[in-house]
Amino acid sequence: MGGAETAGDARYQELFNGADVSLWEEDFTAVSAALDSLRASGVQDLRAWLAAHPGFVMEAAERVKVVDVNEATVRLLEARTRDEVLRTLSLSRSRVFVPEPLKAFTAELLLLWEGGTRLELETELQTLGGRHIEVMLTLTRPSRERSDRVFVTLREVTAQKASQLARQESEARFRNMADHAPVMLWVTDVTGRCIYLSRTWYEFTGQTEAEGLGFGWLKAVHPDDSEHSGAVFLGANARRSPFRLDYRLRRKDGEYRWAIDSASPRFGLNGEFLGYIGSVIDISERKQAEQERERLLAAMDEAIRLRDEFLTVASHELKTPLTPLSLKLQTLARATQERRGPELLERLPADLEVMQRQVKRLSTLVGELLDVTLISSGHLHLELEPVDLGALVQEVAARFEGESQRTGTPIQAKLDEVVVGQWDRGRLEQAVSNLLSNALKYGVGHPVHLQVGRTAEHAWFSVRDEGIGIPPEAVGRIFEKFERAVSERHYGGLGLGLYVTRQNVQAMGGTIDVRSTLGQGATFTARLPCQMSNVNAAREKAS
Repeated sequence: MGGAETAGDARYQELFNGADVSLWEEDFTAVSAALDSLRASGVQDLRAWLAAHPGFVMEAAERVKVVDVNEATVRLLEARTRDEVLRTLSLSRSRVFVPEPLKAFTAELLLLWEGGTRLELETELQTLGGRHIEVMLTLTRPSRERSDRVFVTLREVTAQKASQLARQESEARFRNMADHAPVMLWVTDVTGRCIYLSRTWYEFTGQTEAEGLGFGWLKAVHPDDSEHSGAVFLGANARRSPFRLDYRLRRKDGEYRWAIDSASPRFGLNGEFLGYIGSVIDISERKQAEQERERLLAAMDEAIRLRDEFLTVASHELKTPLTPLSLKLQTLARATQERRGPELLERLPADLEVMQRQVKRLSTLVGELLDVTLISSGHLHLELEPVDLGALVQEVAARFEGESQRTGTPIQAKLDEVVVGQWDRGRLEQAVSNLLSNALKYGVGHPVHLQVGRTAEHAWFSVRDEGIGIPPEAVGRIFEKFERAVSERHYGGLGLGLYVTRQNVQAMGGTIDVRSTLGQGATFTARLPCQMSNVNAAREKAS
């Protein structure tokens, strides 16, 4: 038996001294006896009793006898030999156990009192060289019955604690920076779940931390953008690649704002993927500016298209009256050169009528172009004078009598009421002429009706035809430049007549509108203020 015990002791010493971690074997016999005395005296709540008798903890600590320590303890405490460590501890444990670790010994006393067998906690020691170190202390009792022997393991965690503290400080600095950054910042783990959102995210979206973390941030993304955004993010997460995407993000007031979300993957010291760190920036103003720029470019393109189309139409329209005019002049010149007097006299009236009609048409086209230039430059000038509206309409209708008879389109006028006001005669004649010309063109073969009247504040005149009518979708645009309700191939024109007419009427303080049923004609009605003061007030309001 003696040989077996000796071999066992040798094996124990080999393991004890060969361990890399600090090992202490302590005798708690005196401490256990002191606790037994307290129990016998009636103490039931040791924690409360110790709080009332703080000196007992230090006294109990001094009763602990350190039986042995290993070589790792010598190195940990920066001693020269084991004997130096044991001698120091036997003289005064307070040289190693600084005041703060007394809390640790309090926990050891409570363990013994409650019959526990294992305790693990972080504490602080002072080496024999005076340096303070952080350690992880593990206290183990062989059994509940044997409280006289206790084994203590000490593992220095100073570096780990410093690293943890540095990491905590770094995270605190990052959070402080992120929470005060002008952008929204976020961090994810390797699975793609969001583990951090900056304060600016919560202030912008109104989400709480519980709502935003994980994949909850997607709930703040516009429903039409959410699925696509999630797919882009998860795809990039699977590839470990940077990404950038635009989506509409709901602000806490309910308005969706355009945002740009961009991120880069995070990698550890060993190259392991850790997740993403990214930022979200509100780009609504920039997006709106881009959309406005695109709209303007589409409009710099539409304007060019309209200009080219107008130039093509204008070229065609200007050539149309010039061609028959040129032919008639050539015919007359040839007849004159050949001295065909009787034939020339016979056909001259008809030829002159054709030429006059074409010259009138040419003059009208050139006049419209000039009017558009004046209107666009803001140089449309009015000369107001007393005008009899009924008489003016009658005069304009008389000028179209020849065309009316030639096309079989009778003009029927109801002009019994005398209506006088302060207007620009030339602009008013042009407005009536344009409307009557259109009525004869689009209502050819059917009567055209003219009417004049007045209300308490306005004079009005209307031109109604019984022709093809205006499609509903065209009613709102026919008063714009270069617009027409039908193809210019069939009816010609520059698409300026109604535009010039509306500008003339509005310049005199009036309004013009149209009512039409497709296939049943159209009625244009212009309303004009009768008094000069009303005209001036309307013009000032328009300007």
